[in-house]
Order: sequence, then C-alpha cells, then structure tokens
Amino acid sequence: MSPTWRSHPRGMAALTVVMVLFFIMAMLAAYTNRNLVFEQRISANSYRATRALEAADAGVEWTIGMLNAGRITATCTPPDPDQAAGLTDFRSRYLVPAMNAQTGESDAFGLPWGLVQANRVYPTCVIVNGAPRCACPAVGEAAAGINVPDDGVATAFRITFRLFNDDTVRGGAIQLVARGCSNPGTGNTSCIAQAEDPNAPPVVDGTTSVITTLGLVRALPVAPKATLTAGTTITANAPGELQISNSDFTTGLTAHAGVSLSAAASSRFVGPAGTRSDGRIDSDATLANLSAQGADPWFRALFVLDAGSYQRQPAAVRLDCAAGCNRARIAAALVLNPRNPIWANGDVNLDAAAGGVVDDLGTAADPMMLIVTGNLTISGDATVRGFAHANQITWSAPAATWDGALVSATSFTATSVATLRYDKALLDTIRLRYGSFVRAPGGWNLF
Repeated sequence: MSPTWRSHPRGMAALTVVMVLFFIMAMLAAYTNRNLVFEQRISANSYRATRALEAADAGVEWTIGMLNAGRITATCTPPDPDQAAGLTDFRSRYLVPAMNAQTGESDAFGLPWGLVQANRVYPTCVIVNGAPRCACPAVGEAAAGINVPDDGVATAFRITFRLFNDDTVRGGAIQLVARGCSNPGTGNTSCIAQAEDPNAPPVVDGTTSVITTLGLVRALPVAPKATLTAGTTITANAPGELQISNSDFTTGLTAHAGVSLSAAASSRFVGPAGTRSDGRIDSDATLANLSAQGADPWFRALFVLDAGSYQRQPAAVRLDCAAGCNRARIAAALVLNPRNPIWANGDVNLDAAAGGVVDDLGTAADPMMLIVTGNLTISGDATVRGFAHANQITWSAPAATWDGALVSATSFTATSVATLRYDKALLDTIRLRYGSFVRAPGGWNLF
C-alpha cells in the first residue's frame, strides 16, 4: 500500500516574512521621513528668518530715502503741491536739533519725544507684492491705518529712532533700529504696533532687528564769511548801488571780491557794530586765482565735493533749467522740499511773481539753498532768505532784499539797489541741518 502525502500549510510562513519586511521598510521610511520633516522645518525657519532680515534692511534703506526727501503725508507719500504747505518732512517729524557739548553748536540730533517712551512714535510699513503701505505719525498723532492683507502674506518693518547709548547725542549722527518681520501679525502684538515698549517682541512667524548709525553729509560744510563773495569783480555803478551789512563779529565781511570792487558813492558797507571797518576786501589774489582755475576747483573749495558728485547726493533736488527757470519753478521746488539743496542745471531768473504779488522765498526756519550752474538773475522784488551760489550773478530788482549770503564764482553786477544782509543764524541752519544722510561705515549690526 502506497504512503499517503499530506499538504502542510506553508503560506503562513511566507506571509509572516512579508509582514516583517514591510515593517522594516515602514521603519526605514519613518526614519527617513523624520529627517525630511526636520529639513523642511529648517528650510521654513530659514526662509522666515531671511524674510525678516531682508525686511529690516529694507526698513533701513527706506528710512534713509525718507530722511533725504521732502514733505510727506501721514501715509509717507509726497503730497499734492497745493496741500504741501501745511505738512512737514520726515526728518522734522522724528529728529530735532540738539546741542553738542563738544562743539558748542546745535549740530547734533535729538528726539522730539525726549526720553519719554510713552510719547514715542514709529514709522512703519507693510510690504505687499513689493509695494509698501506705510504710516508716518508725528508726535501726538495716531498712526494712519495700514491695509494689512487678510491672508497675512506680507513682510513688515517698524523703525525706532534712538540716541547713542539711549541718552546721548553725537554731532551729525543718529541711530535707528529697524525691526523686520516675515509677516505683519495682528493687533497690539503685530510687527507695526505703536507699542510703548520698543523692545516688546511681536507675535509673528519670524523677526529680526538691526541697528544702524547714520551720518549727515553737510550740503554747506563751511558758510561764507562775507555777505557777498565774487571770484572776480563786484560792480554796482550808478544807477546800481550796494547796501550791504554784516553784524556778525565772527565773520565781519560785507563784500569780498577777487579782482576789484566798484560801487556808486551812495553805496553803504556796514560791518559789526563798534568796529571801524566796513568789511570790504577790494581784491584778494587767492580768491582771484581760485576763480581763474575754473568751475571745478572753485566749487570743490567751497563744497568739498566736486560738482558731479554733489548733484548726485540723495538730498539734492535737481531741476533741468537748460531753457531757464523762473521764480515759480524754484518756489514750487521749495514748497515740496523746504530743507533740501536745490540744484538748478542752467540759468535761473528770480523774477516777479505772477500778478505782481510779492512772493518771498525761504523762511528763517527753512531758508532756501540754491545752487545754479549758470547765471542767477534777481529781477523781482521780494525778500529772499537763504544762500545761493552761481557762476555769475546779476541784480536788477529795485526793492529786493537778500538775507543770508550770495556767492558768485565769477562776477556780481547790480544795475539797481541791491540790499544784502548777512544772517549767521540762517546760514548755520543750512550748514548744520541741510545735507544727505548716509550709512556710517561699520554702523550696521544685529540688535
């Protein structure tokens, strides 16, 4: 009788082996995925940190641009010319003159809220699709509303102006802290909140703060010592006449000519009270030689920079006057840019205002600084407060007055009564407050 073969169940063993293999593969996948999730989190954090840092740096560059610009609205945008007169510039909103104990001059910058944290205000921006939405509140004003996207997809920054070591000033310099955020956040814990505590951390995905020192490159490094300076000749023969005064003891000069000074007998030169000098220098060989060297050496001697570099500075307002600019064009530039040097490339005629209205240029608080590459003509009656430099100056206005100083690289000619009065306080305002803010070398650091 043949043996009977029985079939043993071997499928269970195969299934067990397969399940063990699947379990091992699952463990390997889980381990690998753990590293992938970790790398994803690192990438996300790096992305947020980079966005925050870039937002902070954008805040620094934006602030430098705003400090060098003219009048602004509450949303940090240039105003319409008709509405500009009642507004202030960014620099005036956040910086005030401060006395420098080392120099004895008001060449430092303080804060309008002093050391009272509760009064501090912050310029802020939210950047959506590369376009900023900003608020620039002044002290005592509520910040303008910023339309933050509902989805929160945007970057933001908030600027904090501060003194050195929080309570000291430094001549011609100021510090700022730019806080950048990878997203704006919401409410009182947002990146752009007008919080009393400048160090209160916002509730956002990522934030970075950088501290930057800015320095002022002065538009007029050295004020002229004379009310009227001409590289070659000063001429005011009849019917021309000069009425020039300088009551400042530290300067004392009225008219300073490189080659010659010729004026009608009725002209008057009045120096500081109590002095016997009329403040005139009829000829100065050094001045004449400098004028003879050409426009560039002359300009560099007065403004330190060459003309090409000077007109490219951020704060300079450049006007194309190739076809000539009149009083209205200069006045319009001053309305929008009250504390900026006006660079007129060509000739300028400060003629009579429309309708015969006496339209003054410049004020004691915001004097005009005008640089004319061509000829400057004063033909309209008005009071001008400020400083002007031109290649040549002609005065034909019978009743105009200039408070400040005038400088001509070549000649000055008056065919009517020219009344000029030296104003040291006005010139100091230009010398100490006008110019371009730039980053100080080595002034950037994480805060």
